[in-house]
Amino acid sequence: MGRPARRGLSSCASLLVATTGCAQLAGIDETSGLIPPDRVSLAVDRISVGATVARLPQDLSANTASFAVPDDSVPEGFTLVPADLTDTGVWTAEVPDGTPAVKFDLPDFPLPLLRWWQLPSRNLTAMITAFEHPSPTPAPAGATLTVGATLPTQYVSGQSFQFVVVGTWNSRGFTAAELPLPDMANTTIPPATFAFTSMAKITGRPHEKITSADAGLLLRYSGARLSGVMEAAPFEQTDADTIMGTMTAVPADQMLEASLQPNLVAGRYAPLRPAMTGIGMSWSLTAAPGIDVGASLGVSLHAGTVVAADPPLTVPFGNPFVAKGWRSLFLWSTTASRTFTPAGQMLPATLTAGLFTYTEPTPGMMLTLPAALPELITINGMPLSSDGLSIPQPTGQVTVSFVAAGTNTLYFVQLYELVPNAANTALVQQFVIESVGLTKELILPPDAFVAGKRYTLRAVSVEGGYPNAAMGDLATHPFPMSFGAHESGVFTVTP
Repeated sequence: MGRPARRGLSSCASLLVATTGCAQLAGIDETSGLIPPDRVSLAVDRISVGATVARLPQDLSANTASFAVPDDSVPEGFTLVPADLTDTGVWTAEVPDGTPAVKFDLPDFPLPLLRWWQLPSRNLTAMITAFEHPSPTPAPAGATLTVGATLPTQYVSGQSFQFVVVGTWNSRGFTAAELPLPDMANTTIPPATFAFTSMAKITGRPHEKITSADAGLLLRYSGARLSGVMEAAPFEQTDADTIMGTMTAVPADQMLEASLQPNLVAGRYAPLRPAMTGIGMSWSLTAAPGIDVGASLGVSLHAGTVVAADPPLTVPFGNPFVAKGWRSLFLWSTTASRTFTPAGQMLPATLTAGLFTYTEPTPGMMLTLPAALPELITINGMPLSSDGLSIPQPTGQVTVSFVAAGTNTLYFVQLYELVPNAANTALVQQFVIESVGLTKELILPPDAFVAGKRYTLRAVSVEGGYPNAAMGDLATHPFPMSFGAHESGVFTVTP
């Protein structure tokens, strides 16, 4: 079924949450009876997803929120009413009537990200999902780990090994130099000592101390399939820790049966303007600790790529983490891209589109990628159907609309500035603001656009995942969920 995808920790699809790594934001729910009727509110909980899931009120003392009350007497079309922090994790403001949009930021890493939500509720409850154990602290300076294991069967060609920590969300593959020769009847992995800072930081944050709340796992893969696991006894990390034990085989005692209909995917991308090329398709199975709160990051169980002529999937796999509550999550992923180099410079920008579906696997399932793929994005009535356009500096609220088939559960518009990367070799996307609502026409504030800067807009349609969105409740966020995303033509704001 093609080249297998990366193993170990399996992360979320990047198009929807690229600005926050894999930190997902969900939320809004009525809190009637708790807030005086002449006030609007936004309450925020922090969902910490590690080996277990914890929910606590979010500290908002370093963040701000304002409610945008419609006001035709000012050029912007609204007046911002600053919110007061009236309790841990709760902003309120005196707005006697209506359901005003709310402009706010949250403690994202490395910098707060700006949101503009326009949803039909006066009392909102937001949920920021962070991949962490609660109250993380820095790892000991210079800390090392020594990891080894006795294997359930002989080490043979085609196997690979990963050490991962679910909670601090770090991973590290064993190098050939750290492993014995394959096919030599070896049944042990000799202890390998490495710096903790050599482990990849899946969250992007600095390395955080491993605690007894985390799960340290040595994983064996046969090709792309998880075939063995050794779980470390819980420990509090010190300067030097040794993790040894006996690995247990993971039987492939379950069958993934899925019809993906990959031959239909190219037709979904054909209407996009600007056009996208190079469609890639893949699937993955993940044991996801946060599956009940719509969080997809977890331990990879199996993965593969897909081509248009592939038959339905019939793939054996095993999930040894079900007793922990880490149920299996299937991702059917398709992506496409284009490249644009602005006139007068040498740095290219890569723009993307994607269709994704997350669901728990069931026998004989047929996946249709039900979310609409935004075909054409318009800003203040101007189609962004090609790259290299320009728009005048906005003075009032900016209306972004897009063409997308049917009606979906929820819609996003995300504004990105294109800036040189650290190596000055390409233009990359720098998040500016996100607007969320129930229609394919969303508002952005005019001060998000700066004259002389270059931008793209990403439109996102979400189907499922938020069953109560029409009632202003995004805090209920289960799978299945599908989304489609497309990035507009690149444009420059002129004075």
